[in-house]
Formats: sequence, C-alpha cells, structure tokens
Amino acid sequence: MSKNIAARAAVAAGSLALAATGLIAGAGTAAAGSNGQQISYTDHATPGLRHSIELYGYNHNGEESLGCFTINSGGTTQIGGWWWRGDLVVKAFNTSNCTNGYSWGTHVAVPYSQNGDWTYVTGY
Repeated sequence: MSKNIAARAAVAAGSLALAATGLIAGAGTAAAGSNGQQISYTDHATPGLRHSIELYGYNHNGEESLGCFTINSGGTTQIGGWWWRGDLVVKAFNTSNCTNGYSWGTHVAVPYSQNGDWTYVTGY
C-alpha cells in the first residue's frame, strides 16, 4: 500500500514539474528589437502635475493589453517588461491611479521590429 502511495506521489510531482515548466516557457517575452517594443515615456508637463499614464494596445502576442503606470513627473520613465506593437493609446493623468484627472493623450505607432528595445514617447 505504501509503495502505491509513493508511486502516485512521484507521478504527481513529475506532472506538476512538467506543468510548471510549460507555464514558464509558454509565457515568453519579445526578443530584443523584434515583435514589439518597450515604452520610454518622457513627461514635458510641469513637474508635479502628472503622476500616471495608461497604455492601451496590443502586446507582443497580439493580445489586447491595458496597463496603468506611475511616472516620474516632469522626467523620463522606462516601462520595462511590457512589450507593445502596432497602435498604442497613451493617456496621461494628474492622479496616480489613471482614473481621474485626464490631461493629455496620443496614439503612437509602435514598430513590430527595430534596432533596440525602446520606443520613445513624449507627453506635452
């Protein structure tokens, strides 16, 4: 009886390890300069005015994505780990949660591939 339980436990552990490997490998990221870009946002509004930006568009897998990011008000913020491509909507807010205080927005054409990892966006 204990051999049967040990065997089942070993099979379950092996299956769990395989599933975890598949999840990690399946998540993936875009390779540098191909299939999407990360965003570097420079805020040219009065320092202290804007506190967050919302990005809405398509990620490197072609899936709709939406993110709210705290920014360096009056400076530059690199938003790493999020890969975008195609039409990207950028909205700047005077609050830290992207829900109130909309102050500026634009559309940016993010290339699918280019030299380097970053697309530069300037907010006014």
